[in-house]
Amino acid sequence: MKLSDLSENWPKTIAIIALAAILFWGYGCPSRVESLFDPNKKIVRAELQVELDTVIATAEFRMADLDRQDQFRDIIFKNAMLMVETGTINPAGIIVLLTSLYGVTRGAKDIKERIQKKNTA
Repeated sequence: MKLSDLSENWPKTIAIIALAAILFWGYGCPSRVESLFDPNKKIVRAELQVELDTVIATAEFRMADLDRQDQFRDIIFKNAMLMVETGTINPAGIIVLLTSLYGVTRGAKDIKERIQKKNTA
């Protein structure tokens, strides 16, 4: 290839150089957005997905904790109402209260462990 060929076909030469630059840029420079946790940091799609999964797992854990607290309060109020209505302490009710408290806390712990496993996987 001679220098005179390039000068005669300069539009094609510029087009090939521009196309090569665009292909290099498109392949080598992935799209980036601001991080959910650090706005000064730019991240790619995979990193954003990890951050999003972390946020969702944290929200699920907190929702499970709220559910556990609500269930605990409901159990206490139901048994308190039963004691007020009947005027006596029901031993079976206390056993039910204790077993249900154990079940609620065990369920919350299982949910927490599953979320933590999901985050580490």
